[in-house]
Amino acid sequence: MPPGLVIAAAVAVLVLLLAGWLALRGRRIKRDLASRYPPPGRMVDVGGYRLHINCQGAEHGQRAPTVLLEAAEFSLSWASVQLEVAQFAPVCSYDRAGLGWSERGPQPRTAENMVQELNLLLGQAGVEPPYVLVGHSKGGLFVRLYAHRYPDQVAGMVLVDAAHEAQEQRFPASIARRNRQGRRQTARLMRLLQPLNAAGLLAPLLERYPDQLLSTIPEPVRAMGLSVALSDTFLPTVAEETLALEETYAAVRAAQIRDLGDMPLIVLTAVDQFDGLETHAPAPEVEELKVVVDELQAELVALSTNGRQVSVTGSGHHIHLDRPQVVIDAIRQVVEAVRPQVAGLGGKSIRSENQHRWEGSA
Repeated sequence: MPPGLVIAAAVAVLVLLLAGWLALRGRRIKRDLASRYPPPGRMVDVGGYRLHINCQGAEHGQRAPTVLLEAAEFSLSWASVQLEVAQFAPVCSYDRAGLGWSERGPQPRTAENMVQELNLLLGQAGVEPPYVLVGHSKGGLFVRLYAHRYPDQVAGMVLVDAAHEAQEQRFPASIARRNRQGRRQTARLMRLLQPLNAAGLLAPLLERYPDQLLSTIPEPVRAMGLSVALSDTFLPTVAEETLALEETYAAVRAAQIRDLGDMPLIVLTAVDQFDGLETHAPAPEVEELKVVVDELQAELVALSTNGRQVSVTGSGHHIHLDRPQVVIDAIRQVVEAVRPQVAGLGGKSIRSENQHRWEGSA
Protein backbone atom coordinates (compact mmCIF):
# COMPACT_ATOMS: atom_id res chain seq x y z
CA MET A 1 0.00 0.00 0.00
CA PRO A 2 1.41 3.43 -0.92
CA PRO A 3 2.57 5.49 2.10
CA GLY A 4 -0.02 8.19 1.38
CA LEU A 5 -2.88 5.69 1.63
CA VAL A 6 -1.46 4.25 4.84
CA ILE A 7 -1.39 7.70 6.40
CA ALA A 8 -4.92 8.48 5.19
CA ALA A 9 -6.22 5.18 6.53
CA ALA A 10 -4.53 5.78 9.88
CA VAL A 11 -6.04 9.26 10.12
CA ALA A 12 -9.49 7.88 9.22
CA VAL A 13 -9.21 5.23 11.93
CA LEU A 14 -8.15 7.83 14.49
CA VAL A 15 -11.06 10.09 13.52
CA LEU A 16 -13.52 7.21 13.85
CA LEU A 17 -12.07 6.21 17.21
CA LEU A 18 -12.26 9.80 18.44
CA ALA A 19 -15.85 10.16 17.22
CA GLY A 20 -16.78 6.89 18.89
CA TRP A 21 -15.18 7.95 22.15
CA LEU A 22 -16.94 11.33 22.04
CA ALA A 23 -20.26 9.66 21.28
CA LEU A 24 -19.92 7.28 24.22
CA ARG A 25 -18.86 10.11 26.52
CA GLY A 26 -21.69 12.30 25.27
CA ARG A 27 -24.31 9.67 25.87
CA ARG A 28 -22.99 9.17 29.37
CA ILE A 29 -23.13 12.92 29.99
CA LYS A 30 -26.74 13.07 28.76
CA ARG A 31 -27.73 10.08 30.87
CA ASP A 32 -26.04 11.47 33.98
CA LEU A 33 -27.58 14.92 33.54
CA ALA A 34 -31.07 13.48 33.02
CA SER A 35 -30.64 11.41 36.19
CA ARG A 36 -29.25 14.33 38.19
CA TYR A 37 -31.86 16.88 37.10
CA PRO A 38 -35.39 15.47 36.99
CA PRO A 39 -38.22 17.96 36.34
CA PRO A 40 -38.36 20.46 39.22
CA GLY A 41 -42.14 20.65 38.85
CA ARG A 42 -44.86 18.27 37.70
CA MET A 43 -45.46 16.45 34.43
CA VAL A 44 -49.13 16.86 33.50
CA ASP A 45 -50.95 14.87 30.83
CA VAL A 46 -52.73 17.10 28.32
CA GLY A 47 -54.03 14.45 25.96
CA GLY A 48 -51.47 11.74 25.26
CA TYR A 49 -48.38 13.83 26.03
CA ARG A 50 -47.15 15.60 29.13
CA LEU A 51 -46.17 19.19 29.78
CA HIS A 52 -43.94 20.39 32.61
CA ILE A 53 -45.20 23.04 35.04
CA ASN A 54 -43.35 24.27 38.11
CA CYS A 55 -45.42 26.12 40.72
CA GLN A 56 -44.06 27.73 43.87
CA GLY A 57 -45.37 30.01 46.58
CA ALA A 58 -48.77 28.45 47.22
CA GLU A 59 -47.22 26.06 49.73
CA HIS A 60 -46.29 29.12 51.80
CA GLY A 61 -49.92 30.23 51.94
CA GLN A 62 -49.53 32.99 49.36
CA ARG A 63 -52.79 34.48 48.15
CA ALA A 64 -54.20 34.76 44.63
CA PRO A 65 -53.70 35.84 41.92
CA THR A 66 -51.33 33.26 40.46
CA VAL A 67 -48.45 34.64 38.41
CA LEU A 68 -47.74 32.70 35.21
CA LEU A 69 -44.34 33.16 33.56
CA GLU A 70 -44.10 32.69 29.77
CA ALA A 71 -40.54 32.40 28.47
CA ALA A 72 -39.15 32.73 24.98
CA GLU A 73 -37.61 29.24 25.30
CA PHE A 74 -36.61 27.85 28.71
CA SER A 75 -38.82 28.00 31.80
CA LEU A 76 -35.52 27.99 33.69
CA SER A 77 -34.74 31.45 32.32
CA TRP A 78 -37.19 32.71 34.99
CA ALA A 79 -35.40 30.93 37.87
CA SER A 80 -34.09 34.07 39.60
CA VAL A 81 -37.40 35.90 39.20
CA GLN A 82 -39.62 32.99 40.20
CA LEU A 83 -37.79 32.36 43.46
CA GLU A 84 -38.43 35.94 44.62
CA VAL A 85 -41.99 36.22 43.32
CA ALA A 86 -42.85 33.05 45.27
CA GLN A 87 -42.30 35.07 48.44
CA PHE A 88 -45.41 37.17 47.80
CA ALA A 89 -47.58 35.24 45.28
CA PRO A 90 -48.16 31.74 43.93
CA VAL A 91 -46.12 31.61 40.71
CA CYS A 92 -45.78 29.04 37.93
CA SER A 93 -43.40 28.66 35.03
CA TYR A 94 -43.88 26.01 32.38
CA ASP A 95 -42.33 24.57 29.24
CA ARG A 96 -44.15 24.58 25.94
CA ALA A 97 -44.38 21.20 24.22
CA GLY A 98 -40.95 19.97 23.11
CA LEU A 99 -39.03 22.48 25.24
CA GLY A 100 -37.52 22.03 28.68
CA TRP A 101 -38.92 18.89 30.30
CA SER A 102 -42.15 18.94 28.28
CA GLU A 103 -42.78 16.15 25.82
CA ARG A 104 -43.30 16.87 22.17
CA GLY A 105 -46.95 17.13 21.16
CA PRO A 106 -48.74 16.25 17.92
CA GLN A 107 -49.89 19.80 17.12
CA PRO A 108 -47.89 22.25 14.96
CA ARG A 109 -46.14 25.00 16.93
CA THR A 110 -48.65 27.71 16.06
CA ALA A 111 -49.61 30.41 18.53
CA GLU A 112 -53.22 29.23 18.70
CA ASN A 113 -52.20 25.66 19.47
CA MET A 114 -49.74 26.74 22.14
CA VAL A 115 -52.32 28.96 23.84
CA GLN A 116 -54.86 26.12 23.84
CA GLU A 117 -52.23 23.75 25.27
CA LEU A 118 -51.46 26.23 28.05
CA ASN A 119 -55.14 26.56 28.95
CA LEU A 120 -55.50 22.78 29.06
CA LEU A 121 -52.33 22.46 31.15
CA LEU A 122 -53.53 24.97 33.74
CA GLY A 123 -56.87 23.20 34.02
CA GLN A 124 -55.36 19.74 34.29
CA ALA A 125 -52.78 20.95 36.82
CA GLY A 126 -55.45 22.58 38.97
CA VAL A 127 -53.91 26.06 38.75
CA GLU A 128 -56.91 28.26 39.41
CA PRO A 129 -57.45 31.70 37.88
CA PRO A 130 -57.24 34.63 38.05
CA TYR A 131 -53.77 34.92 36.56
CA VAL A 132 -51.21 37.67 36.21
CA LEU A 133 -49.49 36.81 32.93
CA VAL A 134 -45.82 37.69 32.44
CA GLY A 135 -44.36 37.32 28.95
CA HIS A 136 -40.85 37.95 27.67
CA SER A 137 -40.03 38.58 24.00
CA LYS A 138 -42.26 36.34 21.83
CA GLY A 139 -43.78 35.10 25.10
CA GLY A 140 -45.48 38.50 25.17
CA LEU A 141 -47.37 37.51 22.03
CA PHE A 142 -48.56 34.29 23.63
CA VAL A 143 -49.79 35.88 26.87
CA ARG A 144 -51.71 38.58 25.03
CA LEU A 145 -53.33 35.99 22.78
CA TYR A 146 -54.16 33.91 25.88
CA ALA A 147 -55.80 36.93 27.52
CA HIS A 148 -57.78 37.54 24.34
CA ARG A 149 -59.01 33.94 24.12
CA TYR A 150 -59.66 33.49 27.86
CA PRO A 151 -60.47 36.98 29.20
CA ASP A 152 -62.30 35.66 32.25
CA GLN A 153 -59.08 34.15 33.57
CA VAL A 154 -56.67 37.08 33.33
CA ALA A 155 -56.50 39.90 35.87
CA GLY A 156 -53.17 41.58 35.10
CA MET A 157 -50.13 41.48 32.86
CA VAL A 158 -46.43 42.32 32.73
CA LEU A 159 -44.71 42.48 29.34
CA VAL A 160 -40.92 42.12 29.48
CA ASP A 161 -39.38 43.67 26.37
CA ALA A 162 -42.22 41.96 24.55
CA ALA A 163 -42.53 41.46 20.83
CA HIS A 164 -45.24 43.31 18.93
CA GLU A 165 -47.18 41.52 16.20
CA ALA A 166 -46.61 44.35 13.69
CA GLN A 167 -42.93 44.91 14.38
CA GLU A 168 -41.45 43.35 11.26
CA GLN A 169 -44.00 45.11 9.10
CA ARG A 170 -42.83 48.43 10.49
CA PHE A 171 -39.11 47.86 11.09
CA PRO A 172 -36.72 49.28 8.46
CA ALA A 173 -36.90 46.85 5.53
CA SER A 174 -33.26 45.79 5.70
CA ILE A 175 -33.47 45.01 9.44
CA ALA A 176 -36.70 43.05 9.02
CA ARG A 177 -35.09 41.11 6.19
CA ARG A 178 -32.01 40.44 8.33
CA ASN A 179 -34.25 39.17 11.13
CA ARG A 180 -36.00 36.74 8.79
CA GLN A 181 -32.68 35.52 7.43
CA GLY A 182 -31.40 35.09 10.97
CA ARG A 183 -34.40 32.93 11.88
CA ARG A 184 -33.88 30.70 8.87
CA GLN A 185 -30.20 30.33 9.73
CA THR A 186 -31.06 29.52 13.34
CA ALA A 187 -33.54 26.86 12.28
CA ARG A 188 -31.03 25.40 9.83
CA LEU A 189 -28.37 25.27 12.54
CA MET A 190 -30.72 23.58 15.01
CA ARG A 191 -31.51 20.91 12.43
CA LEU A 192 -27.86 20.39 11.60
CA LEU A 193 -26.99 19.99 15.26
CA GLN A 194 -29.78 17.54 16.01
CA PRO A 195 -28.08 14.43 14.47
CA LEU A 196 -24.90 15.31 16.37
CA ASN A 197 -26.91 15.62 19.55
CA ALA A 198 -28.71 12.31 18.95
CA ALA A 199 -25.33 10.63 18.45
CA GLY A 200 -23.99 12.12 21.68
CA LEU A 201 -21.39 14.28 19.95
CA LEU A 202 -22.85 17.61 21.07
CA ALA A 203 -22.89 16.94 24.81
CA PRO A 204 -19.12 17.11 25.46
CA LEU A 205 -18.91 20.42 23.57
CA LEU A 206 -21.84 22.03 25.39
CA GLU A 207 -20.65 20.73 28.74
CA ARG A 208 -17.39 22.58 28.15
CA TYR A 209 -18.92 25.69 26.55
CA PRO A 210 -22.51 25.93 27.90
CA ASP A 211 -22.89 29.63 27.05
CA GLN A 212 -23.16 28.75 23.36
CA LEU A 213 -26.72 27.52 23.86
CA LEU A 214 -27.63 28.42 27.42
CA SER A 215 -26.86 32.12 27.76
CA THR A 216 -30.54 32.83 28.54
CA ILE A 217 -30.46 30.65 31.68
CA PRO A 218 -29.12 32.05 34.98
CA GLU A 219 -25.74 30.63 35.93
CA PRO A 220 -26.90 28.81 39.11
CA VAL A 221 -29.26 26.56 37.11
CA ARG A 222 -27.31 26.33 33.86
CA ALA A 223 -26.28 22.70 34.41
CA MET A 224 -29.94 21.87 34.86
CA GLY A 225 -30.66 23.71 31.62
CA LEU A 226 -27.99 21.71 29.83
CA SER A 227 -29.84 18.51 30.72
CA VAL A 228 -32.95 19.63 28.81
CA ALA A 229 -31.10 21.39 25.98
CA LEU A 230 -29.55 18.02 25.14
CA SER A 231 -32.92 16.28 24.94
CA ASP A 232 -33.99 14.84 21.60
CA THR A 233 -36.87 17.31 21.31
CA PHE A 234 -35.34 20.68 22.18
CA LEU A 235 -33.41 21.53 18.99
CA PRO A 236 -36.13 20.52 16.50
CA THR A 237 -38.76 22.35 18.56
CA VAL A 238 -36.67 25.53 18.61
CA ALA A 239 -36.33 25.22 14.84
CA GLU A 240 -40.07 24.78 14.40
CA GLU A 241 -41.04 27.65 16.71
CA THR A 242 -38.45 29.90 15.06
CA LEU A 243 -39.79 29.22 11.57
CA ALA A 244 -43.37 29.67 12.82
CA LEU A 245 -42.74 33.15 14.22
CA GLU A 246 -44.12 34.97 11.17
CA GLU A 247 -47.26 32.83 11.45
CA THR A 248 -47.41 33.75 15.15
CA TYR A 249 -47.22 37.45 14.26
CA ALA A 250 -50.06 36.93 11.76
CA ALA A 251 -52.23 35.07 14.29
CA VAL A 252 -51.92 37.85 16.87
CA ARG A 253 -52.60 40.49 14.21
CA ALA A 254 -55.71 38.58 13.15
CA ALA A 255 -56.95 38.54 16.76
CA GLN A 256 -56.97 42.37 16.72
CA ILE A 257 -56.14 42.70 20.41
CA ARG A 258 -56.83 46.38 20.93
CA ASP A 259 -58.41 46.79 24.35
CA LEU A 260 -57.55 45.31 27.75
CA GLY A 261 -59.93 47.65 29.52
CA ASP A 262 -58.42 48.87 32.79
CA MET A 263 -56.41 45.71 33.44
CA PRO A 264 -53.25 46.49 35.47
CA LEU A 265 -50.46 46.37 32.89
CA ILE A 266 -46.76 47.18 33.09
CA VAL A 267 -44.60 47.23 29.97
CA LEU A 268 -40.86 46.93 30.62
CA THR A 269 -38.71 48.22 27.76
CA ALA A 270 -34.95 47.76 27.48
CA VAL A 271 -33.73 51.12 26.20
CA ASP A 272 -30.09 50.07 25.74
CA GLN A 273 -30.67 46.88 23.75
CA PHE A 274 -29.62 48.41 20.44
CA ASP A 275 -26.32 49.81 21.66
CA GLY A 276 -23.61 48.68 19.27
CA LEU A 277 -26.04 47.73 16.53
CA GLU A 278 -24.45 50.40 14.33
CA THR A 279 -21.61 47.94 13.67
CA HIS A 280 -24.11 45.70 11.84
CA ALA A 281 -26.50 48.23 10.29
CA PRO A 282 -26.30 51.82 9.00
CA ALA A 283 -26.78 54.42 11.74
CA PRO A 284 -29.90 56.00 10.11
CA GLU A 285 -31.61 52.59 10.05
CA VAL A 286 -30.75 51.99 13.69
CA GLU A 287 -32.22 55.36 14.64
CA GLU A 288 -35.36 54.56 12.64
CA LEU A 289 -35.56 51.20 14.38
CA LYS A 290 -35.42 52.85 17.81
CA VAL A 291 -38.25 55.20 16.86
CA VAL A 292 -40.41 52.30 15.65
CA VAL A 293 -39.71 50.25 18.78
CA ASP A 294 -40.70 53.22 20.96
CA GLU A 295 -43.97 53.50 19.02
CA LEU A 296 -44.70 49.78 19.29
CA GLN A 297 -44.01 49.66 23.02
CA ALA A 298 -46.23 52.70 23.54
CA GLU A 299 -49.02 50.87 21.69
CA LEU A 300 -48.68 47.96 24.10
CA VAL A 301 -49.00 50.34 27.05
CA ALA A 302 -52.11 51.89 25.49
CA LEU A 303 -53.89 48.53 25.41
CA SER A 304 -55.04 49.27 28.96
CA THR A 305 -56.26 52.50 30.52
CA ASN A 306 -54.30 51.26 33.53
CA GLY A 307 -51.10 50.64 31.56
CA ARG A 308 -47.69 51.99 32.48
CA GLN A 309 -44.28 51.79 30.84
CA VAL A 310 -40.97 51.40 32.63
CA SER A 311 -37.86 52.21 30.58
CA VAL A 312 -35.08 49.93 31.82
CA THR A 313 -31.47 51.03 31.47
CA GLY A 314 -28.42 48.85 31.92
CA SER A 315 -30.08 45.87 30.30
CA GLY A 316 -30.22 44.07 27.01
CA HIS A 317 -33.27 42.28 25.66
CA HIS A 318 -33.29 39.79 28.58
CA ILE A 319 -34.29 42.17 31.37
CA HIS A 320 -35.17 39.27 33.68
CA LEU A 321 -31.52 38.16 33.49
CA ASP A 322 -29.76 41.52 33.43
CA ARG A 323 -31.97 43.31 35.96
CA PRO A 324 -34.27 40.75 37.57
CA GLN A 325 -35.29 43.03 40.43
CA VAL A 326 -37.00 45.37 37.96
CA VAL A 327 -39.15 42.48 36.74
CA ILE A 328 -39.86 41.29 40.29
CA ASP A 329 -40.95 44.79 41.33
CA ALA A 330 -43.24 45.12 38.31
CA ILE A 331 -44.90 41.78 39.05
CA ARG A 332 -45.36 42.77 42.69
CA GLN A 333 -47.03 46.05 41.69
CA VAL A 334 -49.48 44.31 39.35
CA VAL A 335 -50.26 41.59 41.92
CA GLU A 336 -50.94 44.21 44.58
CA ALA A 337 -53.18 46.14 42.18
CA VAL A 338 -55.17 42.98 41.39
CA ARG A 339 -55.56 41.58 44.91
CA PRO A 340 -58.33 43.91 46.14
CA GLN A 341 -60.49 42.88 43.19
CA VAL A 342 -59.70 39.19 43.73
CA ALA A 343 -60.46 39.48 47.45
CA GLY A 344 -63.81 41.07 46.66
CA LEU A 345 -64.71 38.09 44.51
CA GLY A 346 -63.57 35.56 47.08
CA GLY A 347 -60.86 34.30 44.70
CA LYS A 348 -63.43 33.25 42.07
CA SER A 349 -63.49 33.96 38.35
CA ILE A 350 -63.33 37.61 37.42
CA ARG A 351 -65.37 37.14 34.25
CA SER A 352 -68.51 38.86 35.50
CA GLU A 353 -66.43 41.84 36.58
CA ASN A 354 -64.34 42.41 33.48
CA GLN A 355 -66.20 40.86 30.54
CA HIS A 356 -67.34 44.30 29.38
CA ARG A 357 -63.71 45.31 28.94
CA TRP A 358 -63.22 42.78 26.19
CA GLU A 359 -66.28 43.27 24.06
CA GLY A 360 -64.43 45.65 21.80
CA SER A 361 -61.65 43.16 21.10
CA ALA A 362 -63.67 39.98 20.68
